[in-house]
Amino acid sequence: MPGSLVGIVLATVVATAAIARTSVAVKSGQQTRLTSVFHAVFLLASMFLLGGVMARLPLAALAGVLMVTAWRMNDWEGIRYLLGHRFKSGISQFFITMVATVAADLTVAILVGIVYSALLYIVKASHINVSFSDIDASRLPGAPGGALPKAGVVYVTGSLFFGAVDEFSRLMAEMPDYREVIFSLRGMPSLDVSGAQALLELRARLKEQGRGVAFCGVAPEVRLYFDRAGITALAGESGFFWSADQAIFALLEKERAAV
Repeated sequence: MPGSLVGIVLATVVATAAIARTSVAVKSGQQTRLTSVFHAVFLLASMFLLGGVMARLPLAALAGVLMVTAWRMNDWEGIRYLLGHRFKSGISQFFITMVATVAADLTVAILVGIVYSALLYIVKASHINVSFSDIDASRLPGAPGGALPKAGVVYVTGSLFFGAVDEFSRLMAEMPDYREVIFSLRGMPSLDVSGAQALLELRARLKEQGRGVAFCGVAPEVRLYFDRAGITALAGESGFFWSADQAIFALLEKERAAV
């Protein structure tokens, strides 16, 4: 406890009004949120009761305390793991934040790091993968007799938002001439208004061409956008399945009934 108290008192001198004080307090044994309260009390008392003493503290001594504080704030094990496994995005975030800390201050550096991380996420999330697979009904155990020569499954992986709509539309233009299309969206965790609009226009265009469309593996958040965008009303409740297997079985039953 005495060591923790000393650490908190020293933190009030060198890390006031900075995010660093939280790290210093944790390293010094912080247990509750009262640490911030005591930090403020010690700082206020130091400035009003010990102002003359504080003014006489050597800057070299404060610099030494600051260097030790900065050293203890680093997660050296995490840094070794990051550099050792060569995570390029993580390494770039680390060095950009470090340079911003030296050039400006810790608060600005954290903001720069957050903005840079957000940009990296947007760039990565803007890539969406679409693959096409013909249906081989003979590989499904227990499947009823029948063939689906003009049916296929479209696997979509990635979030469909405004940054990925153009790439999604370009990839969908390469879709084979399926008469029955099953969209497997289990790999699509989310979408926005632009993505919902793109899917609505695609569904309407396929309907005009006389193609059947089914959706499977739709996440609850994605289904909510489907309902609001009108995709559910256009496809009908019968056009949604839990898995691609169920949708294929439904197509096989439909083909057999038509015969």
